[in-house]
Amino acid sequence: MKKSFGFTLVEILLVMGLFAILASFITINLIRPQTKASVEASINTLAADLKEAQLKSMIGDSEGQTTAQSYGIFFTSNSYTIFRGTTYNSGDTSNFIINLDTSENLVDTFSGHLVVFERRSGEVVSFVNGSNTITISDNGGNSKTITVNNLGVISVN
Repeated sequence: MKKSFGFTLVEILLVMGLFAILASFITINLIRPQTKASVEASINTLAADLKEAQLKSMIGDSEGQTTAQSYGIFFTSNSYTIFRGTTYNSGDTSNFIINLDTSENLVDTFSGHLVVFERRSGEVVSFVNGSNTITISDNGGNSKTITVNNLGVISVN
């Protein structure tokens, strides 16, 4: 009798199934750090924008206006707007809108969905303890929170 060398159909299907399972685990683990990095980047950008608005309020940056201005940030679920003045006006052409990634969601606890910094001191106008957080999360369950205290100190958790 002649010996036959090769693989049976069952052996080939078994190996292909194992490769498919391994490939799916690898793909999932390669995508997860990218989404986590996206939330990290968004929270770091937001923290920098909060600090910039506070600094502009403290130094009295007028941006071409006749008087020094306060600055603040208005939040929506998928973007935030840096604005000049003590109140948010959506029609102001000097507003600067930052859109989040489509997979990210922003939730804030600030009264009126905005935080405004006082001129010179940089403190938060109308601060309410417990209503001072901003959370950015994505569809994958990654989230980061910024807390702003009454003095305008920003901490990222």
